[in-house]
Order: sequence, then C-alpha cells, then structure tokens
Amino acid sequence: MKFSRTAILLAYMCSVLSSGARGGDVELIMQPVAISSQGDVSVFATPIDVQNGRIAVAFVTDADAKTTPGYLNTVVREGEKVDNVWQWETTTLDTHTLLDPYHTQPSLAFDRSGYIHVAYNMHNLPWQYAISEQPYSVGGFEFHGQAVSKLELDALRLENKTHYPDKGGALIPGNQITYPAFFKDRVGDLFVSYRYAIRPARNWDARSRAEGIARYDTVTRTWTSVGGLVGLKNGDVMPYGPGASVATTFAYDENYVPYLVTLAFDGDNAMHAIWTWWDKHSGQTGAVNVLPSYRKIADPTLPFTIASASSHRLPGWSAETKFNTAKSIAIAANGDVLAILEPQGDNRKLIRRDHATGNWSVPVDTPNSASKILVDREGNEWLFASGLNLFKRIPGGDWSRAFHIGQGLCDPRPVYSKPENSFYILAKTCPGKNQAVVYRFQLD
Repeated sequence: MKFSRTAILLAYMCSVLSSGARGGDVELIMQPVAISSQGDVSVFATPIDVQNGRIAVAFVTDADAKTTPGYLNTVVREGEKVDNVWQWETTTLDTHTLLDPYHTQPSLAFDRSGYIHVAYNMHNLPWQYAISEQPYSVGGFEFHGQAVSKLELDALRLENKTHYPDKGGALIPGNQITYPAFFKDRVGDLFVSYRYAIRPARNWDARSRAEGIARYDTVTRTWTSVGGLVGLKNGDVMPYGPGASVATTFAYDENYVPYLVTLAFDGDNAMHAIWTWWDKHSGQTGAVNVLPSYRKIADPTLPFTIASASSHRLPGWSAETKFNTAKSIAIAANGDVLAILEPQGDNRKLIRRDHATGNWSVPVDTPNSASKILVDREGNEWLFASGLNLFKRIPGGDWSRAFHIGQGLCDPRPVYSKPENSFYILAKTCPGKNQAVVYRFQLD
C-alpha cells in the first residue's frame, strides 16, 4: 500500500548566531513551522533524528482542506544543507490523525540504510507504521502497519471503543499499540519500545497491557521481539492457534501496566532500560506512575526473563512516590548510567548508577528542571531545559551556567550527531506551543 501525496520543497537561509566563548555555533536550521497546539503535546514521542547530514522531524498539525473532517494531520519533514542553504521536503503522511494530545503523536528514526521509519496515530490501535520508499527522502512512504477503517477510527474518536482481537498483522509485532518510541544501539540498529495488549481478544480490563521492545534487522527488513515468553490461552487472541500461543514481552505484571520504557546503549552495546508502572487498582489515571525501574540487558538479541513490578525497582523511592511518565537516560563516558525522573510536585531529578558497583546516587535536582540528558563524544554531559537552556559538565565536575539558544522555547527534544559533534534540538515556541523549530548546536 502506498500513500499518494504532494511533496513540497522549501528552501531558506537560516541565521547563524555565535555563542562566543561558550564554544561552537548555534544555527536555526528549521524556521517556525505550524503544529497543532492541542494535538502535539506528548512526552513519549521521539520525533527527531539525524544521520549522514540529514535530519528528519515529525509532528501533528491542524486540519487543512485535505484533512478528514474531525481529524488532524501527521506531517514528516526531511532536511539537508546544500550550498549553505537548508532545504526541506515536507509530506503529509496521514490525514485522519486523532485529536488525542498525549497518545497519537509520531515517532521516527533513520535505519542504518537511511530509510525513515515513522510510527503514528495510535492509542490502543493496530500498528500505524510506514517506511520511506527511498533513503533520506520523505517523497513517498510504504505502509507496513495494519489497516484501520474510518468506521473504526470514528468508534474510537466518538465512543472510545477499540476492538482488534488478533495478535497483530503489521511488520512490528503486537496489537493495540500506544507510545511507540525509537532508539538506536551503538552500531545504528533500530529498537522500538511500545505498550501493547498481550490478550487483545479479552474484555477491556483483561487485555494484559505490557511493554514490548522489538529490534530491526536492516538486511532482512524485519522486526523481532526481545524479552521473555508469556503463554496465551484460547480466548486471549483470535484466531488462537500454534502461531498465537505465546507473546514475547519485555515487562508485564498482572496488577500494573509498564509505562514508557526508555533505552540507551553502552560501549559494549548492552541495552539499558528505565521505566515506571501504573497501578491498575489505584483509581488514578495512567498519568500517575509509581515504582521507577531499571534493567541492563547485556545482549538483547538473546531471550531474557520478563520484568515485573516487583523486580528491577530503583532503590530510594517509596512505593507511594508518584511520578510523571516522562524520563531520560544516557550512558556516561565511564559506563555509568545517567537518568532523569519526574516526581510529581517536585523538580526533575538526576540519578547516577555506578558502573562498577551498581549503586545508585542520591537524586539531585536538574538545573532549570532540565528534562533531557545526552553525552557527547568527549564525555561531556549535557542537560536540556526549556528556554532553551543547555548545561554542560565534565565528568565529576559542576554544571556550567546556561547556554542560551533561541527565546521562549520549550519541550526540547535533542539528538546527538557524533560524526558532526553537534546537537540537533527540536523545540516548540511557548507559551502557545503552536510552532516548532530546530536548532543545531555545534560543539567544536
């Protein structure tokens, strides 16, 4: 199945600002682009990636003349610098995106061959997922998800009903998907984490929502689930049979639902994961999480046991401590794990796991309540906060005073290009949050 669309090529000169003694240059590489202030609010999405001098971004935009009435659009852009001019190609990937501020936003990534993968418009829906027809281009996409009809979308939009009892027919395993997020290991292989229903044919409360992780093979162009096996019974999935007797999952618990598994990979390419849980019996919404958890998987290509709510819990937090769902994780130059958690009603906290002892540090406030953390190729650690404000420290040092980028920007989504030694930062204009920009921060 192919999407028909018109690709619009935009080119403009971008201003270059000197950051002086603080090192490097700041370049506005994507001028403000209109996005939906109500439809693009999520914290889970990974809507930006950079590879081989190309950048891709995705977001939800308000309806236009081509949008299905009652819905929004999902838009993907790809940019490159040609003769000192940033050129952007824009594609409307989906014209029936649900207005669901915290769930239906797109995530994307380049694979090792340069193809762009986009997952979008899902809240307990089958995979809505597409891959670009050509590397480093948004001129055309091939759909590799599972078709959802207009009637089925209307049932979700108007009646909050979903009924997809099969195991899933998309290229990525699973069904009734929410919160897809892409990550890359140290050799550039793609991983995706997501919530899904292990028992999709059961009634709503018995569908056993779990967290899945899948790994993409660029040669075979296939996805494989990683984790352990959960046995299924007749009635859990339809049709039930030899091909639907087990589900492979990363985290699952009968009394809790795992939320937003966030990944990073160390120098040995071991996978590090951090996540939280929602107590199904708490009477709280899914936005109120507990039990922050962490796990290291030395080789995610091999089977491993399933994480439960009673295993892999981070020390130092009571079972009653409530958290927002967002988190961030990075690996320090010496192999320590750096992670940011969001206790509700408090400043965001940075914690550090000693790679030698496995002990976790006492949580400390992040400057300006910074929400994201990355490490550059020199081992410097960077925090990203609204403003935009960036903070830097050498290992064992103190955080610098803020590096200021732009004005009135929020919700930074940074990615790092190791070959360029640059950060690319997607952010929103605030307080309206109805425009998106991208800055490049050169570290050399």
